[in-house]
Amino acid sequence: MSTFHEHTVRTAFCPSHLQMGCNGVYFALPYTKTAIGVWSLQSLTSMPLELVAHRKGVTAIAFGKSYNPTSLCTAAEDYVIVWNVEKARATYDAGQQIRGQIIGQRLGYIQYASFSPDDMLVAVCIEKDVLILDSNQERLDTTLDGHTARVTCAEFSPHQEATVVSISDDRTFKIWDISKGCLLFQSTIISASPFLSLSMDPANEHFAVGTSDGQIRVYDMVEDYRLLHHVDVAKILRRKREADEELKKAAANAGPKTISSQPLWKKPVDNDTDGELMEDSYDIGTSSEAGEAILGLFFAVRPSKSHPSGNHPKATFLMPDESHMDELLDVAPTLLIGTPGAILHINAHSFELTKCVDFKDPVPSEQDFDTSEKYIDLSGSYIFSHTPDLKQVYCLAGSLFQNFVDVIRIQCATHQDSKDQTADNLTKDLAVKLNLEVTNPEGTENVSSMVSANAHEETVTVLSSVPLSEHSLLREELVPKTKPSSAGQKGKPGMKTAKKTSSGVQNQALTFKSKIRSSGYTDAPPRMKMHSPQTSSSKSSSLKQSKSLSTGKKALLKEYPLDAEPPTTIKTKLNVVERTSPINCIRFSDDGQYLACAMADKSAQLFKMPLTGKGSSFTGHNGCVNSIYWSHDNQWMLTCSDDKTAKIWNKTATDPIMTLSTIKDNFAVDKEGQKPVANKNASFSKEIKHARFYYMDKFVLLSCGGSLYMYKYHLDSSVNDLKRYLTNSRYKLVKNFQLTKAQQISTFSAVNGFYSYIVLCAGSDKSLEVFDMNVGKSVRLTPDAHSRPVHAICQNEGSTYVSHPASAYDLFLSSAVTDGVKLWDLRTNRCVRRFEGHMNRAHPCGLAFSPCAKYFATGAEDRSAYVFDLRGGTYLHKLSGHTDVVSDVAFHPLYPELMTATLDGKLRLYSDR
Repeated sequence: MSTFHEHTVRTAFCPSHLQMGCNGVYFALPYTKTAIGVWSLQSLTSMPLELVAHRKGVTAIAFGKSYNPTSLCTAAEDYVIVWNVEKARATYDAGQQIRGQIIGQRLGYIQYASFSPDDMLVAVCIEKDVLILDSNQERLDTTLDGHTARVTCAEFSPHQEATVVSISDDRTFKIWDISKGCLLFQSTIISASPFLSLSMDPANEHFAVGTSDGQIRVYDMVEDYRLLHHVDVAKILRRKREADEELKKAAANAGPKTISSQPLWKKPVDNDTDGELMEDSYDIGTSSEAGEAILGLFFAVRPSKSHPSGNHPKATFLMPDESHMDELLDVAPTLLIGTPGAILHINAHSFELTKCVDFKDPVPSEQDFDTSEKYIDLSGSYIFSHTPDLKQVYCLAGSLFQNFVDVIRIQCATHQDSKDQTADNLTKDLAVKLNLEVTNPEGTENVSSMVSANAHEETVTVLSSVPLSEHSLLREELVPKTKPSSAGQKGKPGMKTAKKTSSGVQNQALTFKSKIRSSGYTDAPPRMKMHSPQTSSSKSSSLKQSKSLSTGKKALLKEYPLDAEPPTTIKTKLNVVERTSPINCIRFSDDGQYLACAMADKSAQLFKMPLTGKGSSFTGHNGCVNSIYWSHDNQWMLTCSDDKTAKIWNKTATDPIMTLSTIKDNFAVDKEGQKPVANKNASFSKEIKHARFYYMDKFVLLSCGGSLYMYKYHLDSSVNDLKRYLTNSRYKLVKNFQLTKAQQISTFSAVNGFYSYIVLCAGSDKSLEVFDMNVGKSVRLTPDAHSRPVHAICQNEGSTYVSHPASAYDLFLSSAVTDGVKLWDLRTNRCVRRFEGHMNRAHPCGLAFSPCAKYFATGAEDRSAYVFDLRGGTYLHKLSGHTDVVSDVAFHPLYPELMTATLDGKLRLYSDR
């Protein structure tokens, strides 16, 4: 969103703390102490339309919501008058006296005024009360009494015409219904600082409140009037100042330095940098910053995406529905914030800073032909308004100390601008990778063209179109060695052949085979059946095959219902174990036939769906089982534990088929195959927190400390009856990955349902890092992804029974304690949306995408699970009734069902019916 300075208007007195008027077509200011001037935004240099009727100074000005006719309310201590702007202009052109409609007399000092959505009512704030006046006649409709301090603002809801929201210096807000004559909601004391500004969201039933300490809170008006989002503007401004100081220091240290032994007052000041440094040294402790109070708020709704008429519509048959993704990834509205020293642009979906217009820096100006830039002074009041086509926003910034107002035009970004910005970001990322100086004046065009030509090739996506490189790590494979046949040995020249010795029973042990026979004394042939009728064997075998084939075909023919409602009805309750034990992780198999649970009692539990009774217990770990993960073929389970090991299990056997306990491999063992060789192949030094299969079960990924290990493996399910503790399964380290800055990996995620090169890692330094396994290195680092370290990452993998457009698989969720849930787009490396409303202050609660990619669920510490809509900013349903913290959640891959797990070892299954 581009910002331009349009015009500067002189006023009769300082406009600080005065409510100014603007509707995107006109703006109104005090022209003299008692007269109002109305200017047209299309002709800022023309003379204003003067409205003279007040005898005392005007304190509040407000425009109506409609454009033709345009209503204007001016309020002073003597009168409250409503004017028709078009009628007043026609009257002035006819040479007659302009008259307005008086709707109130001698009401007192009016702090704020606003119209209803239909312009039939006017709300005025007078001391501790809000008066609702009729805009067509002098009639008091309603008095809203209840605040204990001065009411600073009152607005009508654009979605419910009879609903009024008022804020006050008593640090509370109240919601009124004037049609029913009742108070709908009254908040407690929310902040230590008074409320200054209020804005209603025209797209959603939300409203935002700004305080004097730089805090913004967004509330919902649909259900319980709960807090949706909290934005710390003061913290954002402090971070920006720190970043600016670091840039100044870096610029000062970049040039040649002069070391002088002279006193400070004798040092040379010829160099500009040295002069700045000397000034900074003198001004230490004396510099002042602008305040952080929220003086103005406005939700800037962006114009809808338009489709050119020349483009032909695409065929939608046999193609996945992309309307949901288009709506989700479309251009987000912007929350404009006015502070004394800056105008901030906040993404209204992710609530992250997109742009900051600092008044210390010049703003492009279109007022004078000689000067192309304009410095804006500190502001004491703001008013924002859309143009009728929603493509621009006009802002009036009243000076804090001088008698003038700056007119600022903000160009709203469209869908095409968002695409261009995305391409620019990709170009910058590629330039950093290739070490290209795109800002160098010499050769700028060549560099830009080269970068833009290769930008799309270097885009990071989950479904990559780039083939495997020749030396890719993903080409690694562990192939077991096979023993050569005896015939092959005889044919090789120079090989000594051992003499064949007859081995009788007397020279061998009684049980010398790998499998024990019941009788080993004779070589008698097995008994044969004399008669075995085969009347229906073929029929029964064919029936068995047909049944197995039919069940497989039925499973393949099933599809997940994309139009299903989120699961909210409790269906099944189950205690996993007899003694209470926390459930750390739950996972459905890809076919939805089994549910696996990772327990804190050192075991893993397996249940057959639907949940009917007790499941199978898998014991072998000596510590808490942290996570459990299924293979894509639904045959193997991978668990990791605090005992510094990871184990792979067959779902039909209770003994592990392979244990990963050493870093390099498990090849070097002694003759009995029990102990690994020391020193050369060390064991894991820390607990293994996360492990999963990767690349369609070809590799195993696990995190230990600050390292991400990638293993190739081979599973051998053959069992020696004499040495059941030995295994023929093998694994070998492919590569060890280290995070760029973080000391420890808090969590990671990788897709196993299809081939993908991307692995997402979260570090203890609150960063997110992307690894490309095709090239075997880190390709992207996002610092400060959350305010706390990320404890859960969930990628949109879909399921076997549903398909999505390619863009849907680039979405992933991240969650951190006290910082909510964020939805990211991997291609653009930006946060698309932010979700809050659930309680998560200490325990790492799990996340899960629904197979339809419309919803996601998360656990919470208030003994509830929450289901969110990806297109909304708040939760749809709160699933209460749990008896402890909901530690993890999982969606069924075939049916619209949700499984929740708690720390007291209980499972709950929710369905949409």
